[in-house]
Amino acid sequence: MASVRQARQAASRLMLIKEIYDALGGAEIVSIEYEGPEIAVYVKNPKFILEHEEKVKELAKKLRKRIVVRTHPKIRKSQEYTKKFILENAPEDAGIEDILFDDVLGEVRVIAEKPGKILGKGKAFRNLVLAETGWRLEVYRKPLMKSPILNTVLKHLQSYSEEIRKARREIGERIFRDMVIGTRHVRVIGLGGFGEVGRSCILVDTGESRVLLDVGLSPSGYGPDAYPYLWAPEFRIEELDAVVISHAHMDHVGLLPLLFKFGFRGPVYVTPPTRDIMIIILQDLIDLARREGVEPPFTNADIQLALTRVIPVNYNVVTDVAPDIKLTFINAGHILGSSMVHLHIGQGMFNLLYTADFKFYRIKNDKSTRLLPPAEYQFHRVEALIMEATYGAKDTPPREKAEEELIHLVNEVAKRGGKILIPVMAVGRGQEILLVLNEALKNGKIPEIPIYVDGMVREVTAIYTNYPELLVKPVRDRMLHYGENPFEGPTVVYVDDKSKREEALNASGPAVIIATSGMMNGGPIVEYFKYFAGDPKNALVFVSYQAPGTLGRRLQSGEREVELRFDNGIRRVKVNLEIRTIEGFTGHSTRSELLSFLRRLRPKPRTIILNHGEPSAIASLASTIKTSWQKLGFDSPPLVEAPDNLESVRLYPSNIRAKTALLYA
Repeated sequence: MASVRQARQAASRLMLIKEIYDALGGAEIVSIEYEGPEIAVYVKNPKFILEHEEKVKELAKKLRKRIVVRTHPKIRKSQEYTKKFILENAPEDAGIEDILFDDVLGEVRVIAEKPGKILGKGKAFRNLVLAETGWRLEVYRKPLMKSPILNTVLKHLQSYSEEIRKARREIGERIFRDMVIGTRHVRVIGLGGFGEVGRSCILVDTGESRVLLDVGLSPSGYGPDAYPYLWAPEFRIEELDAVVISHAHMDHVGLLPLLFKFGFRGPVYVTPPTRDIMIIILQDLIDLARREGVEPPFTNADIQLALTRVIPVNYNVVTDVAPDIKLTFINAGHILGSSMVHLHIGQGMFNLLYTADFKFYRIKNDKSTRLLPPAEYQFHRVEALIMEATYGAKDTPPREKAEEELIHLVNEVAKRGGKILIPVMAVGRGQEILLVLNEALKNGKIPEIPIYVDGMVREVTAIYTNYPELLVKPVRDRMLHYGENPFEGPTVVYVDDKSKREEALNASGPAVIIATSGMMNGGPIVEYFKYFAGDPKNALVFVSYQAPGTLGRRLQSGEREVELRFDNGIRRVKVNLEIRTIEGFTGHSTRSELLSFLRRLRPKPRTIILNHGEPSAIASLASTIKTSWQKLGFDSPPLVEAPDNLESVRLYPSNIRAKTALLYA
């Protein structure tokens, strides 16, 4: 049986090679390699490709594969020569900041203040560089802020170029292998985030392939109770084909390196911003755990190993992740790089959409303080939907009201000379609050008091400035057309050393302190809280969801005496400061937005699985869908499932009619 399968694989590969040679033979092909989800064609004559670019597109369409043409390393000029050639031939006023090389992809990356000056009209300069040096030119805009951690890690990864190339070829062989049994079924198994918020993790099993959607850590702490159920009988790490990460929040990506610690060597699919942000927050998790006196679940070496297997994929690009599964990332509107995950399974047999965390809102109500465009809602096919229900039972106040309430509170506390502590997640909420306060300061709505920003917020904010094209138009225009950084202001102080933290702690007058972590389960916000908790002039304001078990939820629920770790041991802290919760800044869809998304979603799924919500929120949303399916635009009642962790749902084959009849009986 094995020999027959191997013969079929060999024949299939020979046919593919023949197709490529027939189309691109004039490029002097040296080798054809599977590299991750791409088929890489290495050539000696790049000029042929420049003159026949349409042939590459036609070939990719015909084979239904991602084809990338690279020059053979032996014909590429040296990095020194290439750098000199670019500097001598690029326009002087382009403002070239840096030139980096990627040996694996055969790319030279130019960072410039004015990328348009380098590219000019069409692809003339890009083609010139390729023809002259053998390197493919990619030009990036110089970010308004730099992330030292990200730059250090990415440059360090360049030393792993051979390992990355080898890993991608191994991954490619697995993706494009001949199918063993084919797609027999489609099952989803909840390993985390079902009936709860946190540790999101879903196993998709087709019989032929197994793909993991997210692998998060619960915000309530460390240890097995905070991990997904990776010891479930259905989960076998040696059979895992791929991991897909929807976005870079800790409860969706926090335990990714743990998979590599225990032997996983497959691909990890992310959007480019998600890759950049997760590098920072995973390293921060290690530092945070050690400061809390806890052994972190993985090491920096595990993070580095995981990064050698990361494959960035842009929005709306169809990518093979397994022999019978294709992936497309779609904008989710939650944080920078966040995605809804669309899986096309079994050559069109079944389509699954996983929203992960998403924000859907009416674009006509867009304000300049929104950072991201709303989630998409139109797809080619959707048979089943896995949808978050974080706010399935409630609506939050309008954004305008939330902003007004925050500005009023800042003025109120400033008048009495107090400090305003705002716990934020480093990704998303930190940038939103900075934007709101800077706008308020600019328009004279709040006094000119210091705004201290502590924790990983600055590093992540720098990444936001790397991707202005993904932000909403008002913010994007300020950055691209006017060179404005909306995350900086005349009174904003980024706390990047001990002296600035001392300055924040000892500031004589009123001040705003924005710091991580958002649920107060560690990080600098806890240090500020220890210092300022006893003074009733101060205020602690929550602007995001507080998960059960976190210090934030306990304070929000009324605890006014808490035990906290100090250098000399555990001490009880009396809480006298004012505690307020301002809802309306959420990056999640509210109840009405969830229902609005379902109303506009095209096409309509036959099955809806609700997750990422507390039981009451899931029950409320499920009940509404069941009773209002006609108002939501469904032609027939959908099957609504709300499984617990460790339960599986068979999506295909499945007698939907019988299940639905029982559900609505």
